Amino acid sequence: MTSQVLMARQPIFNSNMKVVAYELLYRNSEGVNQIPLISGDQASSRVLLHSYTSVSEAGNLRVMPAFVNFTQQMLEQGTLPAMSPQEIVIEVLEDCLITPTLLDSVKRLADAGYTIALDDFEYTEAAVPLLDIARIVKLDIRAHSAEGLRQQVELIKPFNVRLLAEKVETHEEHQLCIELGFELFQGYFFSKPQLLKGTHTECNRAILLQLLASLNQPDVEMADIRALIERDPGLTYKLLRLVNSSAFGLQRKVSSIQETLVYLGLQELKKWLTLITLADHPSKPSELIRQLLLLARMSELIAIDEKLPSPGQAFMAGLLMHLDGLLDTPREQMLDEVHVSDEIHDAVMNGKGELGELIYRVEAFMQGEWSDEQDEVRMGRFNARYLESIAWTRESMRLMRQQSAS
Repeated sequence: MTSQVLMARQPIFNSNMKVVAYELLYRNSEGVNQIPLISGDQASSRVLLHSYTSVSEAGNLRVMPAFVNFTQQMLEQGTLPAMSPQEIVIEVLEDCLITPTLLDSVKRLADAGYTIALDDFEYTEAAVPLLDIARIVKLDIRAHSAEGLRQQVELIKPFNVRLLAEKVETHEEHQLCIELGFELFQGYFFSKPQLLKGTHTECNRAILLQLLASLNQPDVEMADIRALIERDPGLTYKLLRLVNSSAFGLQRKVSSIQETLVYLGLQELKKWLTLITLADHPSKPSELIRQLLLLARMSELIAIDEKLPSPGQAFMAGLLMHLDGLLDTPREQMLDEVHVSDEIHDAVMNGKGELGELIYRVEAFMQGEWSDEQDEVRMGRFNARYLESIAWTRESMRLMRQQSAS
């Protein structure tokens, strides 16, 4: 069977909490970490890159640089396609032997304009020639004590490089890295509630939570939903604008909440109310919103593929996994406020049940953490759904930005 491209992406942030690049995480079906971009023609490679690294920001499509891991063999063979140096950052893996051939290859790529990054770096005298070439040094902060990290930074300071902190997981770690002079950051911390400070419009938030709670009840009445929506003129306006946007392709304009509800149905209404909720948090990092939508949409698509009874529940469970970070509310409290079913509650809190297993498996895939037991057919399907979800999320972000500006 032909091996398929199986890839995920992890955002890289600057000190202003803006995404400036993505690291592409690749495994083939045997779990081997190697990137497929070094084969195929330039056009195909560029399409592949842009599928994973283009995002919608402020209504515009922007392509981010891709950090790509290169093994010793890939570097020494010189098989990189003729791609723009602005599109790729070449990561020299930590297990590369610093041979004259490797140094010549890396120097040639740097002279051609490519940015060279040293992955999982640890200072040694032998590594000095690479430091002279590189422009970014990535330090795994979990591999060092606080004092050990300081020592590494001091040793690297004399060189003309930017420091990137990997595996940042807590607020304290993030602050320490800033104090030490790191300019770029990567890790799970950026989806954590501690980072996300801001204010809410309590009236809007209360109505939205009531709506989500009502929509999760099995005996919900459409009239009750309409009455809640109509209590908030701003929400009514935004929902009508969204439904009448080009994304729906309606033959005629919808002019009332009643028509909107009839057209959408309850499951789609939940999705769009969620998008409106997310769009009303402009102080939040856009990457957090992007990841929320990506996990929700991919969970829904995989639920359809695996014939789960309610793909809509999979969407909501995926969305709720990290919605606590957006709302600055503990996860348990957030789930209580929207009155989710026991099935969704157990899935989100503990990964229990068929639904919990699904959303945690999808999140693991998104982080590039694949299991060797998964067969190639399933992996290929996951990768296809992941790409579909990226495209859907990109369009959703564009629509949200339009509504925020209106």
